[in-house]
Amino acid sequence: QAALFWAAREDRVKKFAACSLAVLLWSAPAAAPIAQEVQPGTDAAQAFALLLADHEEARRSLRRASAIASGEAALPERSEQDRTARLDQRRRIVEEEIARLAMIDSAMLSAANRLSYDILSWILQDRRDALEPQIAEISRLLPFNQFYGPHLSFARDMQWYAEFPYTRLRDYQRVIRRMQGFSRWAERSITTMREGVERGITLPRVIVERLIPQIEILAEPDPGKSIFMGPLNAMPHSISGAERERVEQAYRQTVSEVLIPACRNLLVFLREEYLPAARQSIGMSAMPGGRDTYLHLVRSQTTQALLPDAIHAQGLAEVARIMSEMERVKNEAGFAGSLEEFRAFLRTDAQFKFADADAMREMFKDVHERILTRADALFLRLPDAALEFRFIEPYAGASKAAAEYSPPSRNGRRPGIIHLNAHDLPARPAYTVEVLMLHEGIPGHHLQIGLLVENPDLPDFRRRTRPNAFVEGWALYAESLGAELGLYNDPYTKFGELSFDALRASRLVIDTGIHWLGWPRERAIAYLLTHTALTRTDAIAEVERYIALPAQALAYKIGQWEILRLRIQAENALGGDFDIRRFHDALLRDGAMPLPILRANMERWIAQESDR
Repeated sequence: QAALFWAAREDRVKKFAACSLAVLLWSAPAAAPIAQEVQPGTDAAQAFALLLADHEEARRSLRRASAIASGEAALPERSEQDRTARLDQRRRIVEEEIARLAMIDSAMLSAANRLSYDILSWILQDRRDALEPQIAEISRLLPFNQFYGPHLSFARDMQWYAEFPYTRLRDYQRVIRRMQGFSRWAERSITTMREGVERGITLPRVIVERLIPQIEILAEPDPGKSIFMGPLNAMPHSISGAERERVEQAYRQTVSEVLIPACRNLLVFLREEYLPAARQSIGMSAMPGGRDTYLHLVRSQTTQALLPDAIHAQGLAEVARIMSEMERVKNEAGFAGSLEEFRAFLRTDAQFKFADADAMREMFKDVHERILTRADALFLRLPDAALEFRFIEPYAGASKAAAEYSPPSRNGRRPGIIHLNAHDLPARPAYTVEVLMLHEGIPGHHLQIGLLVENPDLPDFRRRTRPNAFVEGWALYAESLGAELGLYNDPYTKFGELSFDALRASRLVIDTGIHWLGWPRERAIAYLLTHTALTRTDAIAEVERYIALPAQALAYKIGQWEILRLRIQAENALGGDFDIRRFHDALLRDGAMPLPILRANMERWIAQESDR
């Protein structure tokens, strides 16, 4: 489960939320036996409880397998067993869980368990599809990209180990083992990607060009300058004596003789062998089996049976609607020129630039504080976890969007974090801070995911489950709440909201255009520049994200539309009894779920509210 940054540690949060192709392979249940047999006469509640327990046991086994796969643990001999056998074991377990679920009469379960039943059923079917041989093979042969991969999650983890030093000797020994495991992952990736070259399944050349600078930083030849030395340099003085000396020696030796050479081998491979062989095409459909894989990814990311052609048409219509709104707001601003000229003005005028990175962070903090003063008008609960603002690391900034969220840890040690992108600072417009803050913080990701992480009433699998259509759909819906929270008080910040809305609508057009209709990269970039106020820097990063993560970007608008429909339905049904705080609480209290299940759940809530 190679996911980026904190997503990697919290079951790879845009996990469901932003699945890379590699995640599809490794998110299946692990090869662990289903130990508990349901006896005749066991009631539905008991049978379901046993199934959930076995599901968790399989997940724990998977975590070990995933740690090995992503280099987070040392590689034992048994992990070298034939990959086909391991995939077959995963398929067997999924099929057994599906069969066991089908034998349980969900009508005999409590309401909470029926909801868990439905969500688990969807998860298992999605995993079954991901483990189809053709789809699983593409996942395996494309093990990482510039957005997701152990090369990014591992590097950030090592920086966190330095910032929050361990106090026990065995933890540093574990870090050494993890470095050894990452080194083996790097070497295995070379073998796997060579096989992909032979079979015509490679990353697009433009993605490899983004990967190489990331690996260059990891492959720094001077151990003294390596980012991997941070945890050792931060070792507390409470660890001392001969044991400290042994660990320090083993740590330095692992970095200089194992880790850096593995990273350099990967770098040489990417530069000299893989880049020349990488495909010029950018769409999934250009690869063997890519068309069917894209159809699966569309279903998985949107949680609905939607066809790319229909999504493309919906996107075109939505972009046209938003363009008319942009024209109206431009006129409100008193701008006499065309919409294209207004966008150029927003991209270049000094009033929309940050003085420096610190000024950017302070503006985000200010907007966050303003939101908090009005939040109780819309929400019954806020997460206990604090929210911090940090900057995306230089080695990742060129490939990242304007901001991204990392969830708090369950133990409360780590807060929620919004990572701000200060790369090419002049290209980061200040008038989009409000809409970005709504999306990434409260009431967006920090509210929804923070409450989910802190909810002890949900089964463990539901606290981890974050279908992208729900997670990103909620965050996009949160952007529309700006006026209700005292934001968007001038035409420029309102245009920022519309520009982001146009971006998400454009994703429907561009993602399907690239992966289904064969659009080239420049056409996709030009479409974004024409229909949003994005700078070229942001437009390029966005398009390359869609290339690297097929179908992921479809989830935003699809999820937002469903939540908006549910709100309108609730308002119409409840009239004067509609309470926006209770509506939002009902949406969030049961955690993230596939959209069809969300609709059924919210319709039950509407019926209950009508009877109050």
